[in-house]
Amino acid sequence: MENEELKKFLKENHGYITTTELERIGISKPMIPRLINKKILRKVNRGIYIDNSLFEDEFFILQKRFSNIVFSYNTACYLLGLSDRAPYKLEITTINHNNINANIDIHYVCREKFDIGIIEIESPYTNPIKVYNAERCICDILKNPNSVDSEMYNKIINNYFKKKNKNLTLLEEYSKIFNVYEKFINIMEVLI
Repeated sequence: MENEELKKFLKENHGYITTTELERIGISKPMIPRLINKKILRKVNRGIYIDNSLFEDEFFILQKRFSNIVFSYNTACYLLGLSDRAPYKLEITTINHNNINANIDIHYVCREKFDIGIIEIESPYTNPIKVYNAERCICDILKNPNSVDSEMYNKIINNYFKKKNKNLTLLEEYSKIFNVYEKFINIMEVLI
């Protein structure tokens, strides 16, 4: 009976389950090692398990560990197709004063600006993840040009302006919010 409930939960939740969720469906903590030994589950992080038949999705796992993060900068540009270079380290943005202990690059922002430009896309393993949209990414790298090397900076900007579905009105609005309006105007004069 417990295996049927577990299979149903895993199917509905992209193959992932936490210790709390296991307990919620009636599987106690002492039962978890048995599920791992039977190769039903595999531990992927502290308190996070995956259907043993699936590949681990580091993007999805990171967002299961830390619910208040958004993929940003180089990582978001790569996921959105603005960059063809996979990031050396995952980059995320979170709210000031959040304590995140992981081997990633962390950018902090005030609560008022955190939610601006969040979209949901599919990770390379087809799981839903939160990233900043292209317009927010452009503003972030305009504000922090040292966050990417100069070659990648130019490539990201040029790739954005080549996109058919770019939203220049939104980019202008964001550029004012993030205090990069003058840089936005300079780029517009060169590229348009």
